[in-house]
Amino acid sequence: MHCNLYIPDFFSAEGFSSDRLAAAETLIARGRRKRIAPISPEAWLFERFGVPKQRDWPVAPYTLLADGGAPERHYWMRADPVHLRVSRDSLGLADTFEVSRAESEALVETLNRHFGPTMLFYPMRPARWYVRFDKAPELQTTPAAAARGLAIDEKLPSGPDAMRFHALMNEAQMLLHEHPVNAGREARGEPALNSIWFWGGGVIDASKARPFSTVVGDDPLTRGLSLAAGIPARALPKDAGSTLAGLGDEGVALVVLDAPREAQLGERRTALERDWFGPFLAALRSGRIGMLTLHLAGENRLLQVETVRSDLRYFWRRRKALSAYA
Repeated sequence: MHCNLYIPDFFSAEGFSSDRLAAAETLIARGRRKRIAPISPEAWLFERFGVPKQRDWPVAPYTLLADGGAPERHYWMRADPVHLRVSRDSLGLADTFEVSRAESEALVETLNRHFGPTMLFYPMRPARWYVRFDKAPELQTTPAAAARGLAIDEKLPSGPDAMRFHALMNEAQMLLHEHPVNAGREARGEPALNSIWFWGGGVIDASKARPFSTVVGDDPLTRGLSLAAGIPARALPKDAGSTLAGLGDEGVALVVLDAPREAQLGERRTALERDWFGPFLAALRSGRIGMLTLHLAGENRLLQVETVRSDLRYFWRRRKALSAYA
């Protein structure tokens, strides 16, 4: 069994300078390392599955498939509810927040009543909304996750059809501004869902590439790509031991961990060592897996490390703090 472990935002802003994670350091030191130019999680996943970029990476039809929808050959775009935060001289997207299904459906009902059949919103999940277009717009967009915490002026849709979508966003903002759902959220001290964010448009690809025998992860894009390729997709267990218990002895598995929220960053390092690096290192030593490939993402580069069992004998490849690789 060859396991691939992809960890988004591994080299986070907080870094690893104060932590010594023995298993992670051993795997990186003993394996064959390759530094790759930084790449977004969406781009990394699409490239692994051999799906080409359209005007955008076509996130929407694949996450729609994972959410139980039927993208067929239509053009879909994500139109997620967001909170636009006003600062002194700019607008920015707030970090992640909770939204209930009842809130989501009430907001979408208002939007659909206004926009009518020309642009129907589908709230497949409370925080994941979709729109379908008869014709693919000439538009490039930015994933909501990549725009959070930044001024949005340069992250808004661009291209020949951009002004149309800016206008649609403004119309939606006016509808949502005084909606009873948002009045209730603000009264409870929760961020209002005061805008929508268009991104990730495209048509599902007909490619049937099967680069993995099993895919493990909760990320909807990971699951959608697996479903489209006909690859068994499993929910992400609590740790590597539970993951390996559900896999066979042969094949190539991809395990995708969830991106952390800011509140989780402080606890994440210890959890990764305990739940993932340690058990995977033990599985490699015992021969339970034949190869482990780490794909560790950061803002400035992606570190890829291939380690096989025989590499673990090379004791002279001394461990270094993880900050040395960041």
